Amino acid sequence: MTTEPVREEWLQAARTTADYIEGLWRFPCYDCWEEFGKEIHPHTLATIYGGLNAYGELTGDLRGQTLGDILEFLQSHGQADGHWQKFIGNSQVDTSLLALSTPYRLVQPHEPVMRRTAEKIEADLAPAGVKRYATDTYYGGGQWILLAAWLGWYWWEVGEKEKAMQLRCWIEAQADERGWLPEQVAVGVNDESMVTPWVAKWGDSATPLLWSHAEYLILTKFMNDEG
Repeated sequence: MTTEPVREEWLQAARTTADYIEGLWRFPCYDCWEEFGKEIHPHTLATIYGGLNAYGELTGDLRGQTLGDILEFLQSHGQADGHWQKFIGNSQVDTSLLALSTPYRLVQPHEPVMRRTAEKIEADLAPAGVKRYATDTYYGGGQWILLAAWLGWYWWEVGEKEKAMQLRCWIEAQADERGWLPEQVAVGVNDESMVTPWVAKWGDSATPLLWSHAEYLILTKFMNDEG
């Protein structure tokens, strides 16, 4: 199998992107849920870390100083009570924190702080599926398909295969007769009074949601490949 070289215009686009995120990583921005725009989020920094690392592997243009600075910043400011925190100054966990190890490898999955973070996510946010964070009120703050797959992916990586299989079974049980998966399931929500206002504004929770299907496929492929 031969691999064609990456086209120069693509490399230029990648270089421009790397320069941009390297220059701005210290600044507040919205998180992956399009919320809390005045904060600094460990998940966002993990995506930047993963992106710069992948760019360096592709091009040889290593940004080692920046990667080290991001890791040092998070180790100094991104933890609370022995786990990673939702954003700097907020000690909640957010399930998107899984990205620090899975898949962006800012830390390894078995690393103690990462493991405690996953265990707190499970304890605080995973009654069956998985919620975003404890004070979430978007559509009441229900249980997200993609987050159940994401947590299952993490558990499989650290050898907790039964937990991963239980989450996959829960996801499959949420599919409708067409096999479509929604964004979230409004069962055991954080704030029941906030379900109706969101439904009135936008309609029922999005179905099908591409991200839900994509994360389910990632989980299933990973379990098959690493089984």
